[in-house]
Amino acid sequence: MVRTTRNHLSNEELKKLINEQDESEILDYKENFEDAKAIGEYISALGNSALMLKYPVAYLIWGVQDTTKKIVGTKFNPVNKKASSKNKMPFKTYLEQYLDPRVNLFWEEHNLESKRIVVLIIDIGRVNHPISFMGKRFIRVGTSKKSLSEFPEKERMLWNAFESTKFESKTAIENVSFENLANLLDLSTYSKITGLPLGSVEIINEMLKDNLIRQKDANFDITNLGAYTLAKNMEDFSTLRKRTIRITQYAGKQKLDKAVYDKQGKIGIAISFNNVIENIMNHIPYTENYSEGSRKDVPRFPKIAIRELVANALVHQDFTIEGMCPTVEIFSNKIVFSSPGVPLIAPERFLDVQPISRNNDLANLMGKFNIVESRGTGIDKAVFALEKNQLPALDIKVPDSRSTVVTVRAKKAFKDMSITERNSSIYWNACLRYVADEQVSNKSLRDSFKLTSRDSSLMSKAIASAVEANLIKVYDPNVGRKFSRYIPYWGTDVLNN
Repeated sequence: MVRTTRNHLSNEELKKLINEQDESEILDYKENFEDAKAIGEYISALGNSALMLKYPVAYLIWGVQDTTKKIVGTKFNPVNKKASSKNKMPFKTYLEQYLDPRVNLFWEEHNLESKRIVVLIIDIGRVNHPISFMGKRFIRVGTSKKSLSEFPEKERMLWNAFESTKFESKTAIENVSFENLANLLDLSTYSKITGLPLGSVEIINEMLKDNLIRQKDANFDITNLGAYTLAKNMEDFSTLRKRTIRITQYAGKQKLDKAVYDKQGKIGIAISFNNVIENIMNHIPYTENYSEGSRKDVPRFPKIAIRELVANALVHQDFTIEGMCPTVEIFSNKIVFSSPGVPLIAPERFLDVQPISRNNDLANLMGKFNIVESRGTGIDKAVFALEKNQLPALDIKVPDSRSTVVTVRAKKAFKDMSITERNSSIYWNACLRYVADEQVSNKSLRDSFKLTSRDSSLMSKAIASAVEANLIKVYDPNVGRKFSRYIPYWGTDVLNN
């Protein structure tokens, strides 16, 4: 989603938003829609969805067709409009009167392609409970406006969202002396990362700024964020010790096989992250390689992919879900990464859409430790590494409302992949190329998956399957099949350029 200052969209940002984003839980397109009561309900639905997804704003845009996203312009004018033919109350006043709590609504008028566009930015940054209009609460289900009461699970998630935003700042331990901070937190590593001397006023100020501690008279409170990332011993923080990452290795291909290793982290995730990755690498299967004349043990799963998927599981987890922690399960033929919470963006858009984090302070700190990147290139690296090592593409599933599961499977020739694995591999390859302003073709895909010209027919069938599954589409329908190039289903084809 386009990042904006909370109450303003530039013309370029608006064009980018329309080009890249279809209607969703937090975005709706209209043409000349003027029903004031229904607009109030849309504000409730879009705002509540943004709250549930931990996104600071939602958008209602007039002058754009909802399916084609064609810019058609609008006659809708919120400035001079009345609530209705019977209710002469000014339109904006009417909305503000019946919305609870008061929501910051920013109205903008733009000119795109010589067409008048009206944008409503719904700022929910200071909202502290679900938004109702005329006493009723609404939610988006896909692209539809529904009564929130019809979806109790979404209502639960919405209420949890308010609690989640407080997790990082909650107190883990109260009233800790300056001297005792160093006994509980690994300030030495923090000092190396920040370049600030231990015991200095500067390092304390930096920790306050990073929300790791809070000043309490002459002493300090350690926040959940401080404990979760820098704890020397998680046993000192009773509410957090079961939330660190757990690594389990099984003897075979399924959980029914014996667990030969099972360990949960005991120290803060920021200071233990590199050790966690090495621990996983020590327990994954290896193969013997003699291609250079001497034996070399090669891991079946690339380290860079493991690193990025572990980082994502930690940073994007939902701390409101009790009884769960991020897990890495190692089998002889796959690795399964599980994380509490459902994604805030569609899994198939992980690669191209700017990531949205539930836990901004945690994400910022992990960035400071060079564990994650704010540019959101982690999934790109994982997808590329799997493809380079001839492994099937990521398998991302959201099995329920409580978790996200990502599976990485062992090396398999493209010819031996299932139809689903081929579809997925072609889709992610197309995504990688698209963000580099390229398209895929039969030849480029054969090159990527180490196939020869003799496999052209095999790849043609695989491409047709991915098109039929609505994962990719033809870039230029005007060229013959022999010269066809393809892009992800959400990409812009040549006719729309």
